[in-house]
Amino acid sequence: MASFTQEKFDLPRNLRGRSIHLNVIPTVSNLKNVIDKLIVVDGDVSQLKQWEKRSYAAYQTSKIKREVMNAPTKERRTNLVKQHILNQDPNALGASCIDIYLVAYVAENVKPGKQAFIEYVMQQGITDKPNSAQAIWQVGKGDGTYLGVLNEDGSVRDWDFFRKWVNGLSIGKSKVYNKLVRDRIPEIIHQSGKSFNIRTLSHEEYIKELRNKAFEEMNEYAQSASNQEAAEELADLLEVMHSIAKVHGYTFDQIDEIRKRKAEERGGFRERIYLIDVEE
Repeated sequence: MASFTQEKFDLPRNLRGRSIHLNVIPTVSNLKNVIDKLIVVDGDVSQLKQWEKRSYAAYQTSKIKREVMNAPTKERRTNLVKQHILNQDPNALGASCIDIYLVAYVAENVKPGKQAFIEYVMQQGITDKPNSAQAIWQVGKGDGTYLGVLNEDGSVRDWDFFRKWVNGLSIGKSKVYNKLVRDRIPEIIHQSGKSFNIRTLSHEEYIKELRNKAFEEMNEYAQSASNQEAAEELADLLEVMHSIAKVHGYTFDQIDEIRKRKAEERGGFRERIYLIDVEE
């Protein structure tokens, strides 16, 4: 079960230059349904309904579409979306996303609950239509609970998320890697409490990065200073080779059969033979 910090702080009325009273009336389409629909249609945005497209655009979902679709669990999916929200300029986010913050703001600064929220929205002149006020509540509270950052009454569940949203992330302090990593690395980074950005490579990019990874692991093996270090680096290299075999349509057993055939025909490398020259 996820744990959340309970160190409360005052939520400001302005979210890093983004007014939370303007352009916050959404179409009634929740984030969960949009993501589920994307998975069903294999990412074909043209098959989304108009109101679903509005929610899709509000979260700038195009930037993380494949990563979210390929996430193995609901928790991984929502963590990707939360991290994505924190990485965006609030001014670039649409109504559906900002509504999460507005619901939290009212719950923490005025009173939690649907009725108090609708009264606040009407009194502040955000809208004079009860249906629109209810739509803001429905989307903001619904998406917020789906992401695990709000409670059912609209109050904040994950104060750490809101603290980062309000303060912004220190992008300048990020260490840039730009390389292929093992599948569980994002999960491990998340568990450490650090923020990160990832994307899913295309097939062509994947092949290129696997080749780069093979060179990286071979170089690390070449620099190993002990038998134990060599074994660790060889294990990494072997993992890369398994993936390379698969991407080219072979199992590793098939690759090993080819190795055996070539060893029978031309031998291996166990005799330490070093060829100096051959007379022409």
